[in-house]
Amino acid sequence: MTARSLERARARSHTAGAHAIPTRTVASRELVGVLADAQRVTVVSAPAGRTPRSVRTAHASLISDIRDLLSGRTPPAPPGEAEPLLEPLSESELRVLRYLPTHLSAPEIARELSVSPSTVKTHMRNLYTKLGAHSRAETVERARALGLLAPSAHQR
Repeated sequence: MTARSLERARARSHTAGAHAIPTRTVASRELVGVLADAQRVTVVSAPAGRTPRSVRTAHASLISDIRDLLSGRTPPAPPGEAEPLLEPLSESELRVLRYLPTHLSAPEIARELSVSPSTVKTHMRNLYTKLGAHSRAETVERARALGLLAPSAHQR
């Protein structure tokens, strides 16, 4: 990795919310140890003039999942796992699906994708049908359950 590509990776990671990225190759065992330590971290915080209180790290379950994957264990299927799609989504439908969590309107999505608003509305209607949903929010929820969209930051 060149210095320039490392700097680009740092910038992308920071934009995505990361506070640090590894700058050297580490063995899985060492990384598992670091993550175990991070999982035990307790943040002590308090607004000015107040008594500090302990706050459990918000990323404990994510760290636990990463540790499981690194150690070779596959995470158990979540309870009530979503049923697979009967008909696969087209590439165009997937492109529109990625915009649904943004709350952009159909015309705004159309401008982003350089297609007509009618095309976006048709793809949205197809997505509702294929995902068995009746609303945009339900479509996003179902797509997340199927792994077609990343989990919401609020669900993590």
